[in-house]
Amino acid sequence: MRRLKLTLGALMLTLFPLNTSEAQTEGTYITTSDVTATEDAAAARLAESGRTISDIMIRHVDVGDEQLGVAVVQRTKRERGGPLRGIAHVRLDEIYYVLSGEGTMVTGGPITETSLSEGGMLGPMQSGLMQGGASQRMGPGDIAIIPKGVPHSWSEITSDTISYLVFRTDPDKVMDPK
Repeated sequence: MRRLKLTLGALMLTLFPLNTSEAQTEGTYITTSDVTATEDAAAARLAESGRTISDIMIRHVDVGDEQLGVAVVQRTKRERGGPLRGIAHVRLDEIYYVLSGEGTMVTGGPITETSLSEGGMLGPMQSGLMQGGASQRMGPGDIAIIPKGVPHSWSEITSDTISYLVFRTDPDKVMDPK
């Protein structure tokens, strides 16, 4: 737990700049109970809807020059093999911090048969079939930094679910503050 707190503290200092011209005059705090409640809501959403993914924003704040957000994402088990569909956010950078579960993430490589979706919670994004890319096994405490424009997906999730925090930078303010 101490490692989680130190890691999250370091991520928050990195994500929330202190010297923007219109920076907040107070910090935004996200407690362990906020994360747990959001994880529980995500699990309930998965169970009741038959979905394979749940992405619930905890906080998304305006920090002057940009917005920064934290969400809990949960995904259900995925067997290895078959075509791999991925997404690439056009305007958002993301940092994943795995809370529980295990899987293999793939990032990079070309994406084919692309389609562009506009709007929605995460702004414009491309989706399509991923070709190649770098695979990395991930579990609790692991972190992935995914720059805007980089295709990414989970090629395999070996646990029943994987749960992770997503820290998002939003320089174009495409997402609504929460």
